[in-house]
Amino acid sequence: MRKEEAELVSKLMENIGKKRKINYNQFNELLLLLNEDTVGLDFFNYFFGADNISLSELKKGVMQFQGFAMLLFGNLKYAYKKLANKSTVEIERELFPYSQSTSKLIRRFLSRPDKMLEINLIGKEKTWLVGELSAGRIKNEGKVLKQLMENYRDYGFRKQDLEKFAEKLIRLDEEEKIVQELARKNTDIYLTWDYMDVYFATSMRAISEFEEVYDFINDVINNERISKMSLRYFDPTQSKCGNRIDKGMIEGLMLKRASCTVYMVQESDTLGKDSELASTLAQKKPVIAYVPNPNRDDYSKKISKYPLDFFKRRMLILQSEEIFNDPICYELLLQKNKNFEKIIKKYLNIIEEFLKKQPLRLWTESEASIKDSGDFHSLCDILAVAECFRFDKRAKMLKEIHPLAMQVDLQTGVSNGVLVVRSPKECADLLCRILTNNLSFSIKHIEYKDEVRASEEGYSLLVEEISDSPFRAITDQRRLTNSFWNLFFRNPQN
Repeated sequence: MRKEEAELVSKLMENIGKKRKINYNQFNELLLLLNEDTVGLDFFNYFFGADNISLSELKKGVMQFQGFAMLLFGNLKYAYKKLANKSTVEIERELFPYSQSTSKLIRRFLSRPDKMLEINLIGKEKTWLVGELSAGRIKNEGKVLKQLMENYRDYGFRKQDLEKFAEKLIRLDEEEKIVQELARKNTDIYLTWDYMDVYFATSMRAISEFEEVYDFINDVINNERISKMSLRYFDPTQSKCGNRIDKGMIEGLMLKRASCTVYMVQESDTLGKDSELASTLAQKKPVIAYVPNPNRDDYSKKISKYPLDFFKRRMLILQSEEIFNDPICYELLLQKNKNFEKIIKKYLNIIEEFLKKQPLRLWTESEASIKDSGDFHSLCDILAVAECFRFDKRAKMLKEIHPLAMQVDLQTGVSNGVLVVRSPKECADLLCRILTNNLSFSIKHIEYKDEVRASEEGYSLLVEEISDSPFRAITDQRRLTNSFWNLFFRNPQN
């Protein structure tokens, strides 16, 4: 801005300050002094609310426009040119779905008709029988049992114990057939629903994972704010497909139709679940990432009931990810138990030897002798410290570090970020706000020094209130901005 222009703008702002109000005409005079295009009256009224506004209201209206521009356009200049001279109806159309009235949406949810078909609820303790890999254990266990029965003395087993376990497998096999048929019928019902609100993206292999997902989904859906809304949601613990092709098509359909995806960050993650997160973000739809934040003592008691192969798997994974060696985690572990390294090494050997001698993973009663030993509760405490540290690390990674936690919408070029929550209640509150268009945001500008080019760089974030997570982003980098918006919509060349 040239010196004379700055003087004129300063004089205009001084006059506005004396009157403490600015009207539509004065606002356009200010824009012309700034060498910007003027706006229509409907634009002014939509974002500023009245014809005579205070300077604080002016600032609030500008931020409101910036927020909508970041939500839907990813570029302030483009949003300004698109909206500046539109009518109110046209502006609301351009800002859809974020222009919808919260009160109308709430009334719509509360007045929803009942479903014509309800799913057949599969109980928590039987949900693992829905899984392809988890339920397949029954057949594998039967093959192993057959070999053990033939030479049970050589393996040190009592015949009556193996026969009792065989009866358990027969019951499980019968239950599996019933449960999987129910789950197939549930899938048919999901396909008849005329709308879908929420998709839960999970990874489930072990029995404990199915039960954790079941509990989490029920905690969210039965929250007092959510339970009144008659939501329709896809619950993976209640669904079964005939083959992987059908499964991929059904899950793709649910992701396309759902308004929001809830992504569960668990002990382990999979390509399928991560793809579902990326697919939702690329559609410019919200993704809520739930990262557990358990109390260490409660988590220790919880995992103490898990089978021994869980402890072996988690210790090896945490070692491979160098969680035990992280300086912060290492100090926390020393505070919990100064002999934690010896205990980990000891139980890796004990569990390895036990699992070699007792290969029946569903025969968890046989593990009591190891779990009743003196140091086992210490092992649970050690793993609880490490796992809770890992959850905190994952939350920080999604909120602050990983660049792919923000994905570009392939239709509009808008950067869409993951909203990280740490409890089922936070998840339910955020989900309610998303579905009723009642989100609250702040705009934060981040500056950093580019050490390579010795220059100042920066970007603006639209930060959601509950999760304190970046939901949209705009870069200050001029070359990137220019190239991105010039090339993004260009047709691909042969």
